[in-house]
Amino acid sequence: MMRFGIYITAFLFIITSSCGSSNAADFKELTNQWERRAFEITIGKEGPGEKKLNCLVKEDYKGALVAVDQQRKEFDLLIDDIKKLSTEGIPKGESLKNASLEYYKSLKELHLFDQKEIEQQEILRTLKNNKLNAGLNNLMTLARQKKMLYTAVYEKEALLHTATENFNAVNGF
Repeated sequence: MMRFGIYITAFLFIITSSCGSSNAADFKELTNQWERRAFEITIGKEGPGEKKLNCLVKEDYKGALVAVDQQRKEFDLLIDDIKKLSTEGIPKGESLKNASLEYYKSLKELHLFDQKEIEQQEILRTLKNNKLNAGLNNLMTLARQKKMLYTAVYEKEALLHTATENFNAVNGF
């Protein structure tokens, strides 16, 4: 009778641990999907990032601004999907979710900053002499601000990387 109790306990332990790892595996797959979606938004072929660059090459500033708006919408959907996800019962899932949210928010902010640069470039096309110089100075100021956004993205990416490693270690990946 005692062996039966041990077998039942072992069986229940295996079932509960396999369910937990299944949840963790599903969560890990979702984080991979988030990464692929962000890639498609920013630099994917036929994505809004590529459309924005193509418009800028053609000096189609209105089209580039439409592409930036499309990036905004797609980042918002991605961030909303992450926010909705439950991490209950997933070790280190909440910290990975939070690091992912912070990373994708900073990536969104970086890529949407292009709107300011595009608007400034559009203005520069119409300026002459002193006004042109002032406009170029504004463009340089925007470049400095964008560098700070890149720094923020790098910092958030490092936090995301650490959270991912912790998640993988705790969940046996």
